[in-house]
Amino acid sequence: MGGSLRITQEEKDALIADQEPSGGLGIDALFIAYVILVFSLIVLLPKIYLASNIYYVSRDIAKLQTQENLLKEENHRLKSELEDVKFKYLMMDLS
Repeated sequence: MGGSLRITQEEKDALIADQEPSGGLGIDALFIAYVILVFSLIVLLPKIYLASNIYYVSRDIAKLQTQENLLKEENHRLKSELEDVKFKYLMMDLS
């Protein structure tokens, strides 16, 4: 069994001819990929835009609610001070 395995030139040519050239993606595959990309952008960009706007609007609402709470507390404090001043005025009037 000392014989070596030799491939003839015709066998080499047949093997090379049987191989399919791999040139990467075909035009059809690239077109489909671009269509999927464009469709994805059309669907996802409005969603991203709306989610971002909702976030910023909710942040502004939270800020305004905080300001409203502070103003209500200040209004309550001012009403208390007004009542105190009215009470003191009435006490001075009665004296």
